[in-house]
Amino acid sequence: MRSGYGDLKRVIMHRPGEELGKVTANTLTEFNFDSPVDVEAFAADYDALLDTFHQHGVETLLLTDILADDDDALGYIRHRPNMTYTRDLATVFKRGAVLMGPHLRGRWGDQAMLGRAFKRLGIPVLGAIEQPDFLEGGGVIPIGEDTVAASICDRANENGTRALREIVLGNDAQYFLDVPLPFGEIHIDGTFMVLDEQLCVVHAPTFEVFPCRLYETGKSEPRHIMFLDFLAERGFTCITFDDDERDAMCANVTITRRGQSAIGFAGAPRVNAEIESHGIAITTVSGETLALGNGGPHCMTCPVLVG
Repeated sequence: MRSGYGDLKRVIMHRPGEELGKVTANTLTEFNFDSPVDVEAFAADYDALLDTFHQHGVETLLLTDILADDDDALGYIRHRPNMTYTRDLATVFKRGAVLMGPHLRGRWGDQAMLGRAFKRLGIPVLGAIEQPDFLEGGGVIPIGEDTVAASICDRANENGTRALREIVLGNDAQYFLDVPLPFGEIHIDGTFMVLDEQLCVVHAPTFEVFPCRLYETGKSEPRHIMFLDFLAERGFTCITFDDDERDAMCANVTITRRGQSAIGFAGAPRVNAEIESHGIAITTVSGETLALGNGGPHCMTCPVLVG
């Protein structure tokens, strides 16, 4: 991963199918869905999202196509409704991929399917977050080309961020930022997103509670800094948003061309208009059905090549 805001060239995605039928009134907690879904409607909205990525010139590698001759993997996926959210299962850096460690029992082991896909694609696996360590890809955000931020939240613990830090600090990043989030927060990509080198969207109140730890290659002790102060030091212009806009997943956008284009949900028009005022045209898709699984366009893409 060169950055979180470069030209998105290739991603791994998963078009959901019959596994969505596993989401019932009795399994909502296990699979983190708000309600059972209409499988055909969800798939239709997903197809519209896929088409939007194609229109933006992004090559989408479908997980079931990569693993088409792996009957064991295909059989497993048919029971895993969260597989659609490929971002959480792995993060790809310059040297290769790190398999994440999902927190929900309904996602345990899903990362292994991404591992099989990486093997087929010739992408080295640098390591994995193994239990009792937890960390999900929605909690990992590159800031610029020299910093990796990872959130300690309801889905990640300090062991998880430490494990990732030991893999990437000094190799794929000069700095590593541990970002503790308040209770109830799932991932940092619901409250913060880098749009360009010095432009972001951020839910400021989330980051006013706990100081972060900024680790630097070659230094034994971290520096403590509030997240918003870190952004100020980096010269960021911050587009802020409120609680309602956060609930509309306004931060869950994916940059497809640096400084030019992005894809996001349509539920926060004010924030989208502010993004466009900075020269980034944002194509919106309906989140009415897709959001029932508590993920957006960012969650549904695992970038494997960013230019």
